[in-house]
Amino acid sequence: MNKRIITIVMMCVTMVALHGFRAQAQQSYPKDILVYQLENKVKYQGKAPKIGDFLTAYITQDETSEIMGSLSVAWNHYLRNEPQEPCCQFIVDDKNGYLCYTFDAKLCDDFEDMDAQTIVEMCYWNCADGKHKLIAENVISMMDGKYMIGQYSGTMFYIYDNATRQMWTVDDEWLGAYVEPVIDEANCQTTGKEMTVPDETIAVYSLPQQGKNINVVVYQGNKKTEARLVWDGMRFKQQ
Repeated sequence: MNKRIITIVMMCVTMVALHGFRAQAQQSYPKDILVYQLENKVKYQGKAPKIGDFLTAYITQDETSEIMGSLSVAWNHYLRNEPQEPCCQFIVDDKNGYLCYTFDAKLCDDFEDMDAQTIVEMCYWNCADGKHKLIAENVISMMDGKYMIGQYSGTMFYIYDNATRQMWTVDDEWLGAYVEPVIDEANCQTTGKEMTVPDETIAVYSLPQQGKNINVVVYQGNKKTEARLVWDGMRFKQQ
């Protein structure tokens, strides 16, 4: 094969690859996966919102619940550069689009006899279509050093529209972000003909402060399994 033919073939391969990349980048989210629109728009200064702007929009939806009220008070202290209660701590990483709020009851005078922690994480990803951001909000509850299913614990995902500045809750199964525990029969208890899993099954998500992938640990009785959610620009793939 002469040089001219090789050059033409390489140009064709490059054009096909670019076409595929552009087609993938132009893909967007179907409207039927959007579940609920948050009432307030995301307000921000500058060219794009920061992670704290998403937290503010999230908090103002419902400040009446116990966790939202505590988080809102602590966040206002942070914004005003005021000292926090000893039991409240914030990590805000604008560069990596991540924040974490920790409430440790042992460090509060009113709850010093209670060994309980609540951790609220939030981060976001820029989407490959250039039109949206994906936001994750993660609440972890702990009691006596063990993970537990609390009233507010769990992970929610939101799609943010750059044009409208609106946030929508989104179906985590469509995103590939739902980790379903695999029942291990050897780890179950048998009562008559019924087989039950001892204690409760808990999936604990850890949002990334650096990188783009999510680590998930599933606690099922005495067994622990791990999964990794790999971000592809629009969705996650489980490994």
